[in-house]
Amino acid sequence: MPSAPHRSRVGALALGASLLAVVLIAGLVAPCPARAEQAVMLLPDATATVPAGPPAARGRTLVPLHSTVIAGGGRTKINFSGLLSIHNASAKDVLVIEAVEYRDQAGRLVERTLDKPVALKPYASMQVVIAQEDVRGGIGASFVVDWAAPAADAEPVIEAVMVAVQGTQGYSFVSAGRRIPRP
Repeated sequence: MPSAPHRSRVGALALGASLLAVVLIAGLVAPCPARAEQAVMLLPDATATVPAGPPAARGRTLVPLHSTVIAGGGRTKINFSGLLSIHNASAKDVLVIEAVEYRDQAGRLVERTLDKPVALKPYASMQVVIAQEDVRGGIGASFVVDWAAPAADAEPVIEAVMVAVQGTQGYSFVSAGRRIPRP
């Protein structure tokens, strides 16, 4: 019988292969040559039909994504992979993700992730992954997420998880999204 660490690695590899199979959903991800390092993870059974009619609530959430961190008094640069995680916090209503923008440290648009709105079922989630080698965002990158919901109190939970492996050292932290005004 394999040891516990071996079973964990095998389980992680199986999970990775399963996620890879659902990473790019036809029609949801904009074709982009630079996208080689970015992917949307969204299970087909996590989505619903986008509701017709005007939503009761619309919002915008800014999520800092520290894709590069300066350490050691400015002598060391550590690149982080980033995972934007968007969760529908409603038990009964869908959450419509209208746009996801990745912006660099100067606030310039690096890329848009969705071609069309995505409706997440209650408690469902989606993720956008930025690879550790993707340094287009620089030290102050961010995501801007535009969303809509049929209920006024249906604000999503949006966070970014950053992870870096450098040699034998691993680093990770979480950055919470903050609702900002939407034009």
